[in-house]
Amino acid sequence: MTKYTIDEKSNAVLEYLKGEKNHKSITQERNVGLSPLKSWVARYLKHGMEGLVSPYTNYTLPFKL
Repeated sequence: MTKYTIDEKSNAVLEYLKGEKNHKSITQERNVGLSPLKSWVARYLKHGMEGLVSPYTNYTLPFKL
């Protein structure tokens, strides 16, 4: 499970890109670190909304073996 939902990430990114708020105000309001916010913005600019989806996979034990 991810710490932040896609909605939370997208809202933070869109607020920043629209120029409504700066990095510092978004991180304080949403209790997010500066580094994750910057990476979300970079991934959104490069890949769009799909860049905010967590790439986490859960493999079964037999598959791992």
